[in-house]
Amino acid sequence: MAPIMNEINDIKISEDVLKKATMCSKNLSCLNREKRDMCRVEYAVSKDLLFVKKDGVPFCNYRMFYGDGAICKCPVRIAIYERYHI
Repeated sequence: MAPIMNEINDIKISEDVLKKATMCSKNLSCLNREKRDMCRVEYAVSKDLLFVKKDGVPFCNYRMFYGDGAICKCPVRIAIYERYHI
């Protein structure tokens, strides 16, 4: 069973990945244990692309709408999904 977002208190992401998130306008709120603000993943397409729920955060520089869905290209969100499966 995959962990629920609030079950993981400390999300650790490498500095290299964090430096790639230059377009983040949310101050990396996905790493804030008090208020995790990140789109819910439907499934991973590749190591560089996630399909996410459209009901996520209202605006994100890394989220793009594609057909009926939305995709995420945020390096930090992808790393969180790869490492923690959330």
